[in-house]
Amino acid sequence: MSPILSFYILRRHVAPFFFAILVITFLFVMDLLIDYIDLFLGKGVPLPVVLEVFFLSLGWMIALTVPMSTLVATVTAFGQLSGDNEITAMKAAGIGLYQILAPPLLVSILLSYGLVEFNNRVLPDSNHRLAGLLVDIHRKRPALAIKEGMFNDVQGYTLRVEKLNPRTSEISGVTIQRAEKGEEAETIVAERGHLRFSSDGNTLTLDLRDGEIHAVEGENPSNYHRIAFHTHTIRITDIGSALIRSEKKTRGDRELSAGDMLERVRAYRKEIDDARGETREAAREHLAVRFSGLLADDTLAAAGASIPPFLARKNVGREISGFGNRLVSLASTTEDRNKQIDRYMVEVHKKYALPAACIVFILVGAPLGVKAQRGGLGVGVGFSIAFFVVYYLFLIGGEKLADRGYLPPAVAMWAANALIGGLGLLLVRRTAREASPFRFPGFGRPERKRR
Repeated sequence: MSPILSFYILRRHVAPFFFAILVITFLFVMDLLIDYIDLFLGKGVPLPVVLEVFFLSLGWMIALTVPMSTLVATVTAFGQLSGDNEITAMKAAGIGLYQILAPPLLVSILLSYGLVEFNNRVLPDSNHRLAGLLVDIHRKRPALAIKEGMFNDVQGYTLRVEKLNPRTSEISGVTIQRAEKGEEAETIVAERGHLRFSSDGNTLTLDLRDGEIHAVEGENPSNYHRIAFHTHTIRITDIGSALIRSEKKTRGDRELSAGDMLERVRAYRKEIDDARGETREAAREHLAVRFSGLLADDTLAAAGASIPPFLARKNVGREISGFGNRLVSLASTTEDRNKQIDRYMVEVHKKYALPAACIVFILVGAPLGVKAQRGGLGVGVGFSIAFFVVYYLFLIGGEKLADRGYLPPAVAMWAANALIGGLGLLLVRRTAREASPFRFPGFGRPERKRR
């Protein structure tokens, strides 16, 4: 096939590919905005910081949108080629479906390679910076992060509210505790109240109504005071309205490259091997002690002496208990480290399985696009959505099962690619042989000739 024709086929993919990226990314951004809008408004986060959050979030969005856009672009491009009878013309010129499929398949391989590099070089740092920024935002104005029904620490005060109206800042069922060394321990309860901030945002004022103050002297706990009030005001200063940027030192599994996670996996496996070695050594020591104890009993018996029964039971019980504790410790260490290993290996395989989906979606999208013209564009789009749902259900479900140890991480992460990729190869083969891969009324069936 000529380079000009290859370029023409690829050009048909460009516009729908980037259009799909824009649309899918926009949907992700809207979903992210819904999740974070209360945080941004409640914390008074400036616009540049909000934009930085969305910019850093583009990292994980790109890792998801590129494979999804590949499928949309392939279905759309091959659907247009089929609808304009260009594929029929190519076949008439002796160019088969495999040759037509070669250029986008080659580009998908390059795209997968680039996405693998992105997932290991750019995405970990992007996720790390995003996680650190979100921690700093949550730390800003901690009083605004008050959770209903939970104890919240605010500058030495422990505050608990039953109900909190985020729009009016009205609170009800208020309990406040404060105890400093050398001072009275106070517990303040109020039926309702109101939260407000000073103009500079550095002071939180609690206007409480209909409550009581219970105080106990620190040096003399017998001195107890109870004061009822109709209104009471508490001012908490230096709550920190400015956003203080800090460097997040630790990294989670999604903030590491595949190489970094594999190093941690090797370290965890070494810990498991060391723990097993120590347990085997403990077992040998236990058996040696028990065997020497039996020899000592026989020697004493031969000499006419004996060990008191209660002392013998005590020694045996201590030995068994110590050995049992070692076994329990080994089992606990092994279980914890295996969970860590599974979690890291899931992320390692995900960094390669998602990019490989670009190739898989080319194999599925091409026959879908070819047949979309005959069965209607809605058929092709409908199958695209179906494959999206199946793929990500496999991906998310597999991740959960692998994290819990029910499936090996490799099987969990690659099952969707194997299933859809195998189906794609079957569809490509059937389409190349002019067989309809799907059977619907009036779809791909030859008409009967009338006699």
